Amino acid sequence: MVKGLFLQAVFLVLVTRCAAQVMVNYQGIITDASNEVIIGAQFMHPESGKIMAVSDEEGKYNFEANTMTIVVSQIGFKNGLLKKGKSKIVLYEETSLLGAVVVTENKRETQLKNATISMEIIPPHLITNTAPTNMEESIGRINGVQVVDNQPNIRSGSGWSYGAGSRVQVLVDGVPLLSGDAGQPLWTFVPTEGIEGVEILKGASSVIYGSSALNGVINIKTRKSNKPFTQISASTGFYDLPKRQSLRYQGNDRNMISNVTAYHSGTYKAVGVTAGLNLLDDEGYKMGDYDKRIRGSLGLKKVFGEKNIIVGINSTYQFGTSGSFLLWQSLDSGYNALNNETTDNLVSRISIDPYLRWQKGKFRHNINARYLAVNNEVDNGDPSNNQSNFSDLIYTEYQSQYSLPKPKLNITGGLVAINSVTKSPLYLGKQQASNYATYLQIEKAWNRISTTGGARYEYFQLNERTEAKPVFRAGLNYRLAQYTYLRSSFGQGYRFPSIAESYISTSVGPISIFPNKNLMSETSSSYEIGIKQGLQIKEWQMMIDAAVFRMDYENMMEFAFGIWDYIPPLDFKAGFRTLNTGKARVQGAEFNLGFQKKTKIVDIQGFIGYTMVITEALEPSLMFGQDSTGQQISYISTSSDTSGYALKYRPRDLIKGDVMVRYKNWRIGFGIAYQSAMQNIDLAFTNGIIASVVPGIQESQDKQLTEVTLINARIGYAFSDRINSNLIVSNLTNKEYAIRPADLGAPRSVRFQITYTLDKSK
Repeated sequence: MVKGLFLQAVFLVLVTRCAAQVMVNYQGIITDASNEVIIGAQFMHPESGKIMAVSDEEGKYNFEANTMTIVVSQIGFKNGLLKKGKSKIVLYEETSLLGAVVVTENKRETQLKNATISMEIIPPHLITNTAPTNMEESIGRINGVQVVDNQPNIRSGSGWSYGAGSRVQVLVDGVPLLSGDAGQPLWTFVPTEGIEGVEILKGASSVIYGSSALNGVINIKTRKSNKPFTQISASTGFYDLPKRQSLRYQGNDRNMISNVTAYHSGTYKAVGVTAGLNLLDDEGYKMGDYDKRIRGSLGLKKVFGEKNIIVGINSTYQFGTSGSFLLWQSLDSGYNALNNETTDNLVSRISIDPYLRWQKGKFRHNINARYLAVNNEVDNGDPSNNQSNFSDLIYTEYQSQYSLPKPKLNITGGLVAINSVTKSPLYLGKQQASNYATYLQIEKAWNRISTTGGARYEYFQLNERTEAKPVFRAGLNYRLAQYTYLRSSFGQGYRFPSIAESYISTSVGPISIFPNKNLMSETSSSYEIGIKQGLQIKEWQMMIDAAVFRMDYENMMEFAFGIWDYIPPLDFKAGFRTLNTGKARVQGAEFNLGFQKKTKIVDIQGFIGYTMVITEALEPSLMFGQDSTGQQISYISTSSDTSGYALKYRPRDLIKGDVMVRYKNWRIGFGIAYQSAMQNIDLAFTNGIIASVVPGIQESQDKQLTEVTLINARIGYAFSDRINSNLIVSNLTNKEYAIRPADLGAPRSVRFQITYTLDKSK
């Protein structure tokens, strides 16, 4: 009896087990709603979470599993269910603001809601519909971000330092685009055509992105499509006359601007191709300040599906002429160059960027490389002052990522090598710089908590000088409720002096720029606590983001004015030299609101943000330099306004906003940008040598011309799915304002744009 019962139990277990082990074959293709195949989608067991398969480069899958349903997941899409007998599955995009996909924080795809540091996204429509001639125009529309004399500035982490190295790393598709000599963004070299979006990381990011990411990262992503995508845009317009008659340096003639861009991507005989073209003729709005260029780009990509390898190469070439303007003649002649002296540049640039991607098991490997050559032939009207310069840069990075989906663990590590060489009298001859680094970052997530920790070790060599230093970061994201995410982050920054800051020797009119071979590196510690809240009110989606932040600097590098070359009794040269000015602090708060409403008839989307920053020199009496006359240089001795010890060239308040309304075939958009006055500038501009030869700066300070509210407007009409038009007006009220001392901003400009788009991926 007992034996019989035992045999029956064993038989029952075996039958149950065999039934459970019945294998189901899943084979087919996965696409999005527009029928574009999805590569790398994960097919997971609904109970164990084990990844059964990943879709290949053609969106196909073929595997077996002991379950009747499979969970399908891909970043940026809502999860789907694959059931037995289905050969095709469609995933739908995650359209919520919180669900936006970003790659910049961790160099891999994650969702914005899980970020541990503040991030901003510029959508492609804001770029296309505003017809920028340079990417810095689009960057400057984002809250907390400014671009002054080509220098990007996030949350007042930098002031105005003409020609100095950037504290913000600028990337195109994850590859740095800073010049090898000055460490500056090459904005005119960045494509405005074929942009998929821009991600801005606010805060120290040196662990992943290196020395220049002391203050943040700007990553520009270009569009790539397997099915043909073509977009051609042409715009033309003019700069309007300033309100004051004395500013009309050409009488009643208006300077013109014309811009043509073209972009195409697609796959032909299993080879991915991207191509771009830009033609610009910008006469500028100031004397001698113009830009005429042609830029072309070509990219090729090949996928080897059997080995899961992708190889490719991107290249860009630019040629053109431009003029530069540093100081005005006077406030009444603000668009006239001082002494009518302007500088003409003949510029040629080329970049070649090969890359390799491959995946094996749980590892993903990436190799990115870049060769960048920049040649500037400068005509400044003074044969004795040769400012022409040449530099080349070789960048190589190997990165490996290890992912375990079930324990939600990701490990990213890499090696970086950068070598730069310059040859120019501008930099006192030939100079060579090298940077080698290794980094490691670990991300671990639980049900509600995501954590990030990382370290980087940097080694620099500038000619015979060497230096090495580690930096660290940590971040935490906690899902407090379904649409509520708390975050906190800590990051260290480290920036080694650029070749230009250490060796530049030149002059612009009466002002000279002097080298400083003894310049020390600067470091920073960045702290942030923030909250991201998603809201759904009927058809409205909103995302509220608020943060408080602080950045502490050691050995901050800033321009300092003095008489740096003096031969008694009357022979002297005065100007700026980059010095280490001691300890400083930048702290404040930021609030952003993003919103969108989409119906069949009306589409409304936009944002509004406010950034309040308090800056402070923590060692205002520190004597950090001495000029050739023996004059001691300190914050107090060089500042025009020392109340509160505010740092130079930084506004306290910034407000940025933009809204676009689409009704049937019409689009109407408005943008606003407010900046409070720069409280403190260099004393030499208001009560010193510069003030004696460049009149009107103190008057412009008294009138608070650096406090400005600019309104931009645009109206567009879609003639069809392929042809769109836009009328774009910048500085709608024709406001007179100053970008920084002795430099007026652009008057009202009006442009008409027409765009042709053929997108077969839809």
